[in-house]
Amino acid sequence: MDAPAVTRDATYYNYKLIRKIALRPESKYSYMSTALLVVTALYFIYGWIGLIYTVVGAVLMLVVHALVLKITIRRVDQLSEKRWTFRRDWPWVGPLPIMDTQLALFRRLHFHLTLVGCCVAGMFYPWAHSSLVISMLYWHLWLLTPRIRILLTLRRELGEGVIRLESKEVSYYHQ
Repeated sequence: MDAPAVTRDATYYNYKLIRKIALRPESKYSYMSTALLVVTALYFIYGWIGLIYTVVGAVLMLVVHALVLKITIRRVDQLSEKRWTFRRDWPWVGPLPIMDTQLALFRRLHFHLTLVGCCVAGMFYPWAHSSLVISMLYWHLWLLTPRIRILLTLRRELGEGVIRLESKEVSYYHQ
């Protein structure tokens, strides 16, 4: 008779689902088609050099995102460092949480990431080819677009909540 009472009281996680944000396949396809459109446009404007700098800009922005997030996480919340990794499931490309993460931490990290990424792209402006600067700025914004959309959708929610990024939906919980 005492066993059921013990298992009911042994709750480690108490999450209450507040919102689910579905990621429609159409938005994923349009997201990917914008990438192809910009790559094609840079190729037609600058030729092969535009195509090469498009790839270089994408790689540089992925490296910048990884470094900024790693440094910021280490400074802000070192315990959650293991929860972040490089993801490749559309639309989640780049360093992102693979487990539940605090919404306040997610907001803070992406605020830093937005500012630093734009500054890094701007630092290349005086010396680099214009197609490299354009592609760096574009890839930076392209990588951040799904995350900013989620942050704007959850802008009225409290920062103490937890979000979970999945390939088909984003879940927002309160603890």
